[in-house]
Amino acid sequence: MSVIKLLLAFPLLFIAFITSAQMPVLKVQQASDEQKNVVKLQALSIDVQITGNIATTVMKMTFHNSSNRILEGELTFPMPEGVSVSQYALDINGKMRAAVPVEKAKATEVFESIERRRVDPGLLEKIEGNNFRTRIYPLPANGERTIMVGYEEELSFNKSNLKYHLPLDYGQPIEKFSLKTTVFESIIKPELAEQPDGSFDLKARGNTYTGEIHKTNYQPKNGLTINLPKRNDLPEVQMQKASNGYYFLVNVFPQFKSRARQWSNRVGVIWDCSLSGLQRDTKKEMELLGLMIKQKQNLTIQLGLLNNGFRQGGIFNIKGGNWWALKDVLEKIVYDGGTNFSAINSRSFQADEYIFFSDGLSTFGKNTISLDKPIHCINTSLKADYSTLKHITLKTGGQFINLNVSSTNDAFKQLNQENLQFLGIKNGADVRQTYPSMHVNVNGHLAVAGILNGLNTEFILQFGYGSTVTTEQTVRLNATEHNLSSIDVSRVWAQKKIAEMDIQYEANKDDISVLSKQFGIVTRNTSLIVLENLADYLRYDIVPPVELRQAYEAALKQRRMENQERKANLLNAAVSMTKELKTWWNTDFNYKESVVKKEQYPTPEGITVSQDNVVTNAVRNNASRNERSVQAPPPPVSATGANLDDRHALAEVVVVGYGSQAKRMVTGSSVTLRGNNSINSEESLQGRIAGVSIGQTKAQKTVAPPQPVIIIPEFKSDKDYMKSLTGKPDSAYQAYLKMRPTYISTPMFYFDVANWFYQQKDSVRALTILSSIADLDLENADLYKTLAYKLKQTGNYSEEIFVTEKVLQWRPMDAQSYRDYALALADNGQYQKALDNLYRVLTQSYNSQIANRDQGIEEIVISEINNLITKHGGKLNTKEIDKRLIQPLPVDIRVVLNWNKNDTDIDLWLTDPIGEKGYYGNSRTKIGGRISNDFTSGYGPEQFMLKKAVKGKYKIEVNYYGDRQINISGPTTVTAEIYTRYATGKQQRKVIVLPMAAGSSGGSLVGEFSF
Repeated sequence: MSVIKLLLAFPLLFIAFITSAQMPVLKVQQASDEQKNVVKLQALSIDVQITGNIATTVMKMTFHNSSNRILEGELTFPMPEGVSVSQYALDINGKMRAAVPVEKAKATEVFESIERRRVDPGLLEKIEGNNFRTRIYPLPANGERTIMVGYEEELSFNKSNLKYHLPLDYGQPIEKFSLKTTVFESIIKPELAEQPDGSFDLKARGNTYTGEIHKTNYQPKNGLTINLPKRNDLPEVQMQKASNGYYFLVNVFPQFKSRARQWSNRVGVIWDCSLSGLQRDTKKEMELLGLMIKQKQNLTIQLGLLNNGFRQGGIFNIKGGNWWALKDVLEKIVYDGGTNFSAINSRSFQADEYIFFSDGLSTFGKNTISLDKPIHCINTSLKADYSTLKHITLKTGGQFINLNVSSTNDAFKQLNQENLQFLGIKNGADVRQTYPSMHVNVNGHLAVAGILNGLNTEFILQFGYGSTVTTEQTVRLNATEHNLSSIDVSRVWAQKKIAEMDIQYEANKDDISVLSKQFGIVTRNTSLIVLENLADYLRYDIVPPVELRQAYEAALKQRRMENQERKANLLNAAVSMTKELKTWWNTDFNYKESVVKKEQYPTPEGITVSQDNVVTNAVRNNASRNERSVQAPPPPVSATGANLDDRHALAEVVVVGYGSQAKRMVTGSSVTLRGNNSINSEESLQGRIAGVSIGQTKAQKTVAPPQPVIIIPEFKSDKDYMKSLTGKPDSAYQAYLKMRPTYISTPMFYFDVANWFYQQKDSVRALTILSSIADLDLENADLYKTLAYKLKQTGNYSEEIFVTEKVLQWRPMDAQSYRDYALALADNGQYQKALDNLYRVLTQSYNSQIANRDQGIEEIVISEINNLITKHGGKLNTKEIDKRLIQPLPVDIRVVLNWNKNDTDIDLWLTDPIGEKGYYGNSRTKIGGRISNDFTSGYGPEQFMLKKAVKGKYKIEVNYYGDRQINISGPTTVTAEIYTRYATGKQQRKVIVLPMAAGSSGGSLVGEFSF
């Protein structure tokens, strides 16, 4: 049964709570035109409940799939600052089933495992920044699917009102639409600042106000905006009974007088000009900057431009508030590339304070900034990492401004004044775990949540500037006087605690996980999952929702078998594989080159190889111009200074092999192989040449074999947009920018264009364009794997480490994630960490489905572990490595194939000089080549190894059977690493990255080389 992934890049359906002027549009990525509108929102029911400063919004949505194909839904949507999803449910057999919290990695692993069985899992997870993604399978052919999403949010305060806003601009009629809004315990009547149409109104029932509408084929004209007036002399208290004490939430509205702050004379403006900058409201940002300049009048601004790197944008001496020169530069900025916060440092960019305009998402480098002066962070993007921006400001003493929830004038007032701050609690012995627990700015309103130990107490909230208390407000908590709240105060408390801990996520991630699972809140490391039946909850050891809990607990008592869904590790398989590899390596295949078939393969254009397989000088010159061709080194010189050509003058000579290689007996131009595994690189061989002893004599000639020449074809995309890339790089870059809006969300567009610039030797532009892929989608492992392959090929090893480490964070359930990260570390010279992570591949716990999918990966990892030990053993601590795995395995040829997508079947083919093709159906060749296990799903890898190469040409091909997914990450991308003389001390490597065309069949040429 075919599956199409439904991708909603900026989804329409889950984001009615986002304060956006324009609603996103539903998209079906990579589907035919007639399929792009097959899924529509058929019914929408919204329930809003407001108590105090907390609004709970629950949205129930029914989707109709009008196609005759099963679809999978995937939506990515941003949330406002401080808001997290806490309710999620999916219809199972006609009834809504609530989701339960699970560790994020486990939830992904379980979802993908169940998905293959074509049953009904649902998954909601938090991804980079304050963005969320839900995955639903299946959306039945010509059928419906219903989901429910709910969240609590603290309402923003402006002057004397709390404000609730719900955008409803869906762009098309909804067959069934209903909206109900309830405001509880409001002393002053709420005001409707905006409503869907004239029929909606709030009616009073005591201190509770309710409004409700039900419509068919309805398209709201406006959103819903409610202002809730508040008195500053009256604290509001909400309480909820707990097993030990009470959770409480206190709202106070302190009066304060602002203090004007003095701007420095030397200000640094950091402008995020990465691709994601196109999603920011830069006009609003420049208005804010203009207000600051107008107030200061005379100052010096140093401009820094940040994307995948950091560069100076100029120094502007502003007099009398005239900043037209700076404004002109900002208006002409080109937004391109990924984002790397770690590229900023004080050595190259010095100022007395900084203003940083960014969404907080560092997609191409660590999210740390090495500046030691105050940094004020300004955000206008809906897709933002609020925690990172807040952490930067708190660490440096700056302010965070979220222009999504305030006007430019209000934001400037906040930025241009020394704000009143909440400094802490006095006489609070009977309360604990109060949040916020740090100094925070107070803009007329503060909400404090905590736990009351007894029945009642009284404490004092302190406010002031810096560390000086200037005002206090007394709060009284009395459980016998206060009616218990209708809202879940405990969950509000948990969200406030998590939001504060998330500012320093790495230090608090374990506590965040415990808290989020207890209160059912989606966080960076906890997701919400819905499974179809009790058996699945039991199978994957997930506690089900309440309606299945009793049956679940009863089944646990009856079950006496161990959980078969997990395997301890791959060590036993690795030990067995090491023995098998040792046996293979010690086998003498005794294949004579004299009977080798002299099969010739087509030579790529521009490459000329002599009959002796030596690249000519003309070819060497050409190779120096082409970074994809490997130049053959000069032949090694013997002790007497003779070169390899002298071998033709010998009647009989014994040539020393390398490592533990077999002997080569050379007579004239003929070569005979004789395997001898007892000889190592320290031993010398002796023979006779026309009566001359070859040993410890002056006539000895030690002749090393020539380096093989690896030739890989230059990949050139045949897409239409490539026709516009002509001439010099400057004009080609302008052509790229002109075309980009058409292909803005197409990853292969950036890959192909970057590849063209690499071929033109413009590596700076190439890397910027390539890094844009990181800004296209959040937490997309497929895209990041493609990035990692190209970064490896182009030698950008530090960036390769960052990218592969991100994939490991997102997908720790995959063996390939550890391996990719380890090899990136090795590329960057971090050999101990590389060894440790390679060994982790073999010691991790995997579920049975993944263990079966990746069966045989230990063969590849064993070779790589031993290669590291062979090359860098003196610098490595191998005490933790099982000694049974340490077995030197030097080989003449090693080719490894990887790919970026799960559920993909790709085969490695290698045709040797006698014309025999090694592949999964012929995994052991006559001359001793071996192909590793065939991976028909997962990410690979597949490997070919040959201990002793026979003379002639070798051809490498890849056969792409196809994958079972279509999504924003584009076509499957493969990378091949071609090694000669692997683990011998004379190793050379060539890397090629190739996108696979859908529907292609037969082998695609990867490269060839000669021995």
